[in-house]
Amino acid sequence: MSTLEEAKKAVVEEFSMYDEWLDKYEYLIELGKNLEPYPEEDKTEDKLIKGCQSRVWLDSRFEDGKIFFKADSDAIITKGIISLLIGVYSGRTPEEIAGDDFGFINEIGLKENLSPTRANGLVSMIEKIKELAKEKSAADVLTAEDAKALAPLYDNVVLALKQVYDPEIPVNVYDLGLIYELIINKKHEAFIKMTFTAPTCPMADEVLSEVKKSVSDVPGITACEVELTFDPPWDQSMLSDEARIDLGMD
Repeated sequence: MSTLEEAKKAVVEEFSMYDEWLDKYEYLIELGKNLEPYPEEDKTEDKLIKGCQSRVWLDSRFEDGKIFFKADSDAIITKGIISLLIGVYSGRTPEEIAGDDFGFINEIGLKENLSPTRANGLVSMIEKIKELAKEKSAADVLTAEDAKALAPLYDNVVLALKQVYDPEIPVNVYDLGLIYELIINKKHEAFIKMTFTAPTCPMADEVLSEVKKSVSDVPGITACEVELTFDPPWDQSMLSDEARIDLGMD
């Protein structure tokens, strides 16, 4: 596999072969046609990239220290753009992706030759790819000694989460099993993936903000990112023993 720099250089050279942007758009369309098929069952709300005019789904897997992406879109140009991006970055380490400036996009003039809405979508795609890389990097770089040193901070974050309650059930979000993933990296940045008992929760935005604020306020935490997902859907098996007692289920 080529290096990241080689892959970016190849894209720049490929685009330089075309003098007209109409031809470059055709090239993007062809890239989209060659994109690996994306399973319909994986086209879920949590995989959609926010900020894109067209629907763009992006998923990733972490394997052997590298991130592999798959994606799809319901618009042909947008599908070509996301295909271009994952063609360069899929199969790279989280550190490579998170530390890259994506400057080759400016070199080929892509953003400047898109409509304002598509240009904003491009920025959203780049931000999402970097976000996923940052999350995986946080999970990968910790040694056993790091984890041991961070244990007290982790415990304090859990205590903070237990101060945030579901708006419809009198149990905190942690004991409800709404916290699917909690990662703290060497920089003491917290990454949280959480859900709700139902996708239609009317107070979702408020609870997400409260989770972020509560964790951010923990002494020692330098930043907090919260991601919402409904995969897998929440069910009662995720309740803690404490929650079951509080709800009279035991």
